[in-house]
Amino acid sequence: MPDKPSIVAVGAHAADMEFSAGAALLKHAQAGWDAHVIHLTLGEKGSATLSPEAYGAQKRAEAEAAAAVLQATPHFLPFADGELFATEDAALAVARILRQVQPQVVITHWRESIHSDHTAAYEIARRAMFLAGIRHFDLDGLPPMRWARLYFADNWEDPDHFRPYHFLDITAVMEQWKAAFDCFAIGRGEGGFPYWDWYQARTRLHGIALRTGHAMAFAVDEARMIQQRDLL
Repeated sequence: MPDKPSIVAVGAHAADMEFSAGAALLKHAQAGWDAHVIHLTLGEKGSATLSPEAYGAQKRAEAEAAAAVLQATPHFLPFADGELFATEDAALAVARILRQVQPQVVITHWRESIHSDHTAAYEIARRAMFLAGIRHFDLDGLPPMRWARLYFADNWEDPDHFRPYHFLDITAVMEQWKAAFDCFAIGRGEGGFPYWDWYQARTRLHGIALRTGHAMAFAVDEARMIQQRDLL
């Protein structure tokens, strides 16, 4: 069993979790946690000029560079961009990694997205957590995963009914998070969409609400919104 707590982000494409949860991964890594990013696909079909093979190689190299900045370990799974489905094979592949790293926190996409790969990633992560946690599923002899908290990242493609519930102050790691962004060509604006502008502005708005510089927001399942207090 790992001797440190760990945090795992499960993304549909390379760059998804670095952009939407990278600052959270880094903040936990700096606090002594092991941080991991699982890439279900490379997002290899996202270039208007490069072949999927060439762009996939580029995205993998970019993801490895970003992971180094975020002090995280990248994991690459062999599924195809634009063809990601919530299959048992995909869930089992993620479940094996979860059993290996034994996370206390798992982050993935929100369930409602304009991108079908993101919706599939949500379903895959949930199923993987179930498979990883039940001892009666034999996953290469790996021990069952202990209970982990599940959070959903604030992503510009996953907006419908996303309700921020937990906020993390990321002011101190903004510079490093931007450096991780810049490892990706699309993070530098080369794909045409201003990713950094969106995330920088989004986290600034959350920071204003928290009376800090920048904050990252996460949603949770409705059942986790129930909290008991003896007095309000």
